[in-house]
Amino acid sequence: MDNAGPGNRLYNQWDNLPELEAVRVFAAVAEAKSFRRAAAALRLPRSTVSRRLSILETALKARLLQRTTRHVSLTDAGEAFLKRVGPALHAIRDAGRGVLDATAEPRGVLRVTATSASATSVGAILLQLVERYPQVHLDLEFSDRKVDLVAEGFDLAVRPGPLEDSSLVARPLGHGQPGYYASPAYLKRRRRPKTPRELEDHACLVFSGSSRVARWRFQVGRRTREVAVRGPLRANSLEVVRQAAVRGHGVAWLPETLARKDLEAGRLLPVLRDYWPSPVPVHLVYPSSRYLAPQVRVAIDALTSGLGEGLP
Repeated sequence: MDNAGPGNRLYNQWDNLPELEAVRVFAAVAEAKSFRRAAAALRLPRSTVSRRLSILETALKARLLQRTTRHVSLTDAGEAFLKRVGPALHAIRDAGRGVLDATAEPRGVLRVTATSASATSVGAILLQLVERYPQVHLDLEFSDRKVDLVAEGFDLAVRPGPLEDSSLVARPLGHGQPGYYASPAYLKRRRRPKTPRELEDHACLVFSGSSRVARWRFQVGRRTREVAVRGPLRANSLEVVRQAAVRGHGVAWLPETLARKDLEAGRLLPVLRDYWPSPVPVHLVYPSSRYLAPQVRVAIDALTSGLGEGLP
């Protein structure tokens, strides 16, 4: 039963402003340009819609809508009012959706893309995520190709290096540090290189997933130099490259996070440390911060926390 009156339901007694429900009805009629369509969308009787609009106009002392038998249009006052209340209504809807998403169980497909070099770190974090939320299904692509997140339907991307200007949301994760490593056994067998150029005479373990492939980058003074390398192994798996380095097959380019445990255990040593390139900024990128599905929100939190502690 709708027994609203100017003195109770459609007014807040403490400030004499129209209640939200009346404003919502007005916005629905303005959008539909029809009382009948607005009533259907709101699931209210048409008489209720008309009555609430009438009470709202009385409260504002202004006609908001021009009505004819076939058409409904906004007056100047109606346009001005809708312009002010429209964003507020959207904000309220967003707030409600945010509460629902925060309490909803993450489920469905989560599509993530990252570079080949970050596959180990990103993959480990997301596998832990699906162990916690078994209704989430992963669709992962690890490559150095430039991915159009929106056109290709990806939810998230982990991207190293400076970002191009775009409409994407970018969350800084910190900086990653790539470096060069070899085992103590290899460095005992072969003389430790003192300059990047000396790598041309060394066995180098090449990660073919990198866009640079067999050209390694070094910082020489203020300039960046590249050195062509070759050796007994070329693989698109950093884990295979790491294992080959630990077994003494040569010098390897590795993300610091992947080499960290071997460094601590003494299985690998840094090579040419004074010439390592500068740390690379890493961002978590996604199309929009509005209406994020629960599985996307928990993935953002997990990747931000996990990669922030140790970047690829």
